[in-house]
Amino acid sequence: MSFIRLTGASAFAVLGFAGIASAADVVRAPPPIPQQQPPAKVVTAPAGWGGAYAGVLGGYGWGTGSIDNDGWIGGGFVGFNANLTPHIVIGLEGDASLTSKSGSDGTTTVRNPWDATLRGRIGFGSDKWLLYGTAGLAAGEVKATTTGVTESETKVGWTAGAGIEAKVSEKTTVRVEYRHTDLGTATFASNPPLTYRSDDVLVGIGFKF
Repeated sequence: MSFIRLTGASAFAVLGFAGIASAADVVRAPPPIPQQQPPAKVVTAPAGWGGAYAGVLGGYGWGTGSIDNDGWIGGGFVGFNANLTPHIVIGLEGDASLTSKSGSDGTTTVRNPWDATLRGRIGFGSDKWLLYGTAGLAAGEVKATTTGVTESETKVGWTAGAGIEAKVSEKTTVRVEYRHTDLGTATFASNPPLTYRSDDVLVGIGFKF
């Protein structure tokens, strides 16, 4: 009987120590290492084209209509752009230029001393490039000389074209543009009426405010 009691007590003691050891193991178990989440991907929108700007332009033009003519062009432009989306750009731009465009049919000489435009622009842009179309009002002087008599008329018509512009810095852009202009028909008291159109290739450099 004593042996049974001793054996039972020993068994309870072993079970007790085992329980304490298990509890100690639970307490001492290191916490699980948290899983590291991958860093969030940062999406950077293209730098905008919005804001006011001004610049200078130059190029060459070929006049058509009643008398073919051609010559150099030089002037300046001002405008304002707005980003409708990160890629869609709209704007309003005006320019004024002096030209050396002239030509003759042997009897009458035609010249286009100056012209100016006010145009809308819409384009698709990235952070460095802008491809755009442009159209609006045009005005210019059409001058005719026949047998020593010179007359001029200021005509208002339309212009349309397209171009590509590139950023060389956050404040400076360069561009190449083609534009067709139609000033209609100029009528004079002594000279014959002249229809005047031109196709111009222009390059420019712009500075954002």
